[in-house]
Amino acid sequence: MRSCRRVYALLLAVLLPAADVVVVQAIESAGLSFDTLEGAGWSVHSAEVRLNWLDDSHAALQMRAATVVLPEPLGTVSDVTVSCPAADIHAAGVHCQQGLIRLSSAKFGRQTMQAEFDYLAASGRVAFALAGIRYAGGRLTASGEFETPAWNLGLAGRGLHVDAIIGALSSAGVVSIPLDGSGQLDVDVRLQGTAAQVTTGTLTARLDRASFSDAAGRLAGENLAAQLDARLTLTGDHWQIAADVQGEQGQIYVEPVFLDLDERPVRATAQLDWQPGRGQLAIRSLDYRQTGALTVHLSGSVYPDRPVPIETLEVEVQEGRFPALYDTYLQPWLNETMLADLETSGRVEMQLALRSGMPESLQLTLHDVHVDDREARFGLAGLAGRIAWGRDGDRRRQDLQWDSGHLFRVPLGAASIAMASEASRFSLREPARIAVLDGELQIDTAGLEYADAGVRRWYVDAILTPVSMRDLTRSLGWQEFSGKLSGVIPDVRYQDGILEVGGMLLVRVFDGAITLGNLRLAEPFGIVPRLWLDARVKNIDLKTLTNTFSFGRIEGRLGGKVDGLYMESWRPVAFDAVFATPPGDTSRHRISQKAVDNISSIGGGGVGGALSRSFMRFFKDFPYDRLGIRCQLENGTCDMGGVQPAPNGYYIVKGRLLPPRLDVIGYADRVDWDSLVAQLVAVTRRQGAVMQ
Repeated sequence: MRSCRRVYALLLAVLLPAADVVVVQAIESAGLSFDTLEGAGWSVHSAEVRLNWLDDSHAALQMRAATVVLPEPLGTVSDVTVSCPAADIHAAGVHCQQGLIRLSSAKFGRQTMQAEFDYLAASGRVAFALAGIRYAGGRLTASGEFETPAWNLGLAGRGLHVDAIIGALSSAGVVSIPLDGSGQLDVDVRLQGTAAQVTTGTLTARLDRASFSDAAGRLAGENLAAQLDARLTLTGDHWQIAADVQGEQGQIYVEPVFLDLDERPVRATAQLDWQPGRGQLAIRSLDYRQTGALTVHLSGSVYPDRPVPIETLEVEVQEGRFPALYDTYLQPWLNETMLADLETSGRVEMQLALRSGMPESLQLTLHDVHVDDREARFGLAGLAGRIAWGRDGDRRRQDLQWDSGHLFRVPLGAASIAMASEASRFSLREPARIAVLDGELQIDTAGLEYADAGVRRWYVDAILTPVSMRDLTRSLGWQEFSGKLSGVIPDVRYQDGILEVGGMLLVRVFDGAITLGNLRLAEPFGIVPRLWLDARVKNIDLKTLTNTFSFGRIEGRLGGKVDGLYMESWRPVAFDAVFATPPGDTSRHRISQKAVDNISSIGGGGVGGALSRSFMRFFKDFPYDRLGIRCQLENGTCDMGGVQPAPNGYYIVKGRLLPPRLDVIGYADRVDWDSLVAQLVAVTRRQGAVMQ
């Protein structure tokens, strides 16, 4: 037995060529010290080993070392003490099953842990297992095997505190945004390598009841339960990465997108190639799915450090389901547009290609999509079809159809739109017909042009066939009109936020015509829409007009003009308006007592109720020669006028020479616009509208 111990002590010295001194004290103990001992991926420095024999094959083993260098993430440790009360020592090596290790680490602090290790002298193989490592409020276990030139290392953490992990990642430069966090993390890491090079690795990390946020509120998570499984492999000069992420519970916000995982869990899987030398990340496949909202597949090539990271990217939305697709992924990016507040349903598919960060081609397919603006400005139901576009200049066809819709609460019927795209332009392939109430909007030509910054201009030429004014005004919630509305809509175009009409817009109403010219509309769906136009009114039937508003019956015709109308948020700011009996009008001219009272109250005339207190009360209506009124609005005040000057005022209604003669004279030269509007509203609503 003694000779065996002596032989082993000598053998130990031979097998540790870095040793400086071997001391054999009889046959009960042996000591060894050395400057450096190295293996595959590890090294020990300034160490001393002592054996105290218990029997022929067992000894109490103690080792002290100034520093031990291990592969990351363990790193360098110092002040290391290893003790094994009953190591199994034989000619081939050493095995310790119930060891104890004490050490200091910049990453892990002062540690005392249970250990098991094997050392094979012939090959230099070292295997170890450590338990009870305190870290980040939880516990770690580590295991490894080193045999020149290969090694592997495993690390498992349980109950790690998220705030401590975030701090460690921030210190290592992995997380660049300061975060506050809470909750727990379980993690398993396995690394394999050769010498100082990692060749393969696996990672499993699971969050439980985790929360985090940044100071700016742009990144946050609450009560998260999620798991990451990843594998990386070094092949030549690049890394192959496979990852699987599942979000099962909680809420997460990454500005501007908010995900409620309780309602709709998410899962993402990826196959990536990373070439550090080129700075290139190749996305072989990336699949993302959120239940009931979105299924998307991506592939391409990106350079994260370049000013334009995307070299190529293919995006295939295999299924997008409304309303979750809109509420979660689209609405946050549409916050300041006319599409910011929609009710949606249906589903879509999409293929999008990008080159050098710019869209290269797009194909969008819609299936029974319903879109309804919550501010009641527009809506479409049963929208279906296909949109195709490409930067290459090839001509592509688009076909859209819908079952019904509305524009500012005006109902639209079913329609089919046939379009074509070519480079930066969309246009109609054939005329389109859209039912509007009992009429039809006939669009002969229409087009849209765009640049990289967005829509540059659009244009349309159309005709509106007669539409019932009663149905139209009822739909808009206005005072009901009688008659028909029709018009020519020539060369309407939109460019740089301004809508303009190239020619005269013709509207037929009240058996007359209204033409609108110099029409411009800025930001029609913005916060402060602005409108400019000039108008000409020809041959309006006053009987139809006044009966509509219960103003009191007036017979005759009316013409006039509005020059320089400017409106903000649909409220007049300035204009110069004149309305009067057209020269040479030969129609019957009669005006009722009620109309006289109402005109008098608006114009400041003194006739009004005096009619009912004189012999004039016996007449239901009166003949007149001419009538008219003028208002020039500026700074909230109207400069008033009539058909011609009168003593101390102006004629609003000028009677005929033959009795019963009646003149209505206005005396107010300047009238507050808001007060004038209030008076008009009051007289038209006094007895409610009467349809005749």
